[in-house]
Amino acid sequence: MAKWGEGDPRWIVEERPDATNVNNWHWTERDATGWSNAKLKELFLSLKHETEEGKWHIEEVKKITGEATINNRKGKLIYFYEWNLSLNYKGTVTGSDLEHTGTITIPNLSDENTPSEVDVEVIAKGDSKNAEKLKQFVRKDGIQLCRDMCAQYIADIRTEYSTGMVLPTKDGQGINAVSNGDSKYKKNLLNENFNNSMQDMSVKESKKSKNKKVCSVEVNLKEEFITSADELFATLTQEARLCAFTHSQCVSNPAIGGEFSVMNGIIHGSYTELVPNEKIVQKWRFKEWPEDVYSIVTIKLDQKSDNTILRLTQSGIPDFDTARTEQGWKRFFFGPIKRTFGYGSSMLS
Repeated sequence: MAKWGEGDPRWIVEERPDATNVNNWHWTERDATGWSNAKLKELFLSLKHETEEGKWHIEEVKKITGEATINNRKGKLIYFYEWNLSLNYKGTVTGSDLEHTGTITIPNLSDENTPSEVDVEVIAKGDSKNAEKLKQFVRKDGIQLCRDMCAQYIADIRTEYSTGMVLPTKDGQGINAVSNGDSKYKKNLLNENFNNSMQDMSVKESKKSKNKKVCSVEVNLKEEFITSADELFATLTQEARLCAFTHSQCVSNPAIGGEFSVMNGIIHGSYTELVPNEKIVQKWRFKEWPEDVYSIVTIKLDQKSDNTILRLTQSGIPDFDTARTEQGWKRFFFGPIKRTFGYGSSMLS
């Protein structure tokens, strides 16, 4: 039996100023259903696409059925969500002003599936030639665009709605929340907490950088992904996908001169060259680097019959930060991309 004053800290509620769930030991639950309904409508109503083949947009989120909850036990966040969505699209094909409509159904957006496993079915209304042509146009890019929106929802529920679920401990210190909402994300989130790990590395390297001369170092990496070059290009440049595999706040404007920021601003820069599905060139820096010091990242994609080879060259790296930069690509980009989107293969390094 514990001596007086040495009780189990799980139950010493008076040691927290608010006397609430000390050390996050007790199970707490938050209903995310209402928030999720609004978020899913917001995301999908913003979905539109236009090319030389025509243009279309989501006109109405016809039906959303399902539920979502977030649970906290011992500082661990567990996500449960299951959604069935029905969307109405409207658009035109090039050479015709007549609008056609159809439906998009997403029956299995859930914590059991990664975004790449979400089913997306496109059905045209009417049997005219142009209605069918628009349907095929929507299917061509719309399936992946819908999966991107699902990825954005997953990222947002993890970064936006779960805020405040993990309370500070009695001494006011926060606990690094770990999510294990679904089995496919569990190992990833337990072993590689992106924000905390990268921040820890950045603190160590920034201390090393003091009073050191900045030199130019080059890193060369090669990685195989079991996916097409266009899918990989989108994963590396589209904001929703960056958020999904880094589980962090990201910004990306994939245009010449457009800015990007990943991992809550730990890495940022701008795009200097973009060749769709083939090449990405960026001015790239860690926020702790000396002012105005940027490296140049060049990513080339070489699509094979059943995979895509990524070749990365990063030049102009400060000599004190070479190890973090090289390890970061492998630990926080290549590996998580494979796990999140199902592009897995063995690392070639």
